[in-house]
Amino acid sequence: MVLHTSHHPSAQSAPTVNWNVLPAGYKLPDDPVENVQQPLLAAALTDALGANQRVLPEMLIVSNFGLVATVNKKIVVKAPDWLYVPRVNPVAEGVIRRS
Repeated sequence: MVLHTSHHPSAQSAPTVNWNVLPAGYKLPDDPVENVQQPLLAAALTDALGANQRVLPEMLIVSNFGLVATVNKKIVVKAPDWLYVPRVNPVAEGVIRRS
């Protein structure tokens, strides 16, 4: 998938973003995480949704993960503390959802 956004002619062009499968053997960075509050924050956000019966099977709620995209032909890895996506496409049984 390629993401293009419209822009004003005088503005810089938007980056080209691709969501490709990582190359075989690609080693993700294992940088230390300095945020010791992350597990508590992730639990509080998820619990707030659960307490209001807002957690549904079609949602994706994750923490402690890497989000990987190719931006302008360079692999970029980000590690958000918590992510909520209200609706995702189902995957076949036994298939692991990967970036």
